[in-house]
Amino acid sequence: MRTREQRSSELVTLVGVPGIGKSRLVTELFAWIETSGVLTYFRQGRSLPYGEGVSYWALAEMVKAHAGILETDSADEADAKLSRALDGLIQEDVSWVRSHLRPLVGQATELAGGSREEAFAAWRRFFEALAEHHPLVLVFEDVQWADEGLLDFIDHLATGCATCRC
Repeated sequence: MRTREQRSSELVTLVGVPGIGKSRLVTELFAWIETSGVLTYFRQGRSLPYGEGVSYWALAEMVKAHAGILETDSADEADAKLSRALDGLIQEDVSWVRSHLRPLVGQATELAGGSREEAFAAWRRFFEALAEHHPLVLVFEDVQWADEGLLDFIDHLATGCATCRC
């Protein structure tokens, strides 16, 4: 509530042994947000324990959820949905942000030209844009399986988003 009223970002970490109720707390938070009467973007992503291309899986799930991209969508459908999700959301640098989001939604095999830091900046710009429209809650689950890249992005987001409502 304080975060919403002060339009600030907060990083909350839930740590505990399996079965202690971390997922239950997230479910309760979602339920509270749903009944609060304030439109809030709530995006969840889960880190996977193994597999290829899973470094930013949790982040990809969040972007796909916002864009409405399904696993069954064709490449053209996914690309169109991503474009629609960005229309009106980001006024400047939309093509730059889109080029860095495309690999997350399966539209490119590698990060767009530039460095990892540039990709992080573009991804943060996407989440900041969401937070400019409505309060935003991002839930990164199973971070014990996350690699350094995702953890670095979470740190980048938390430290670089001091004035946004992420």
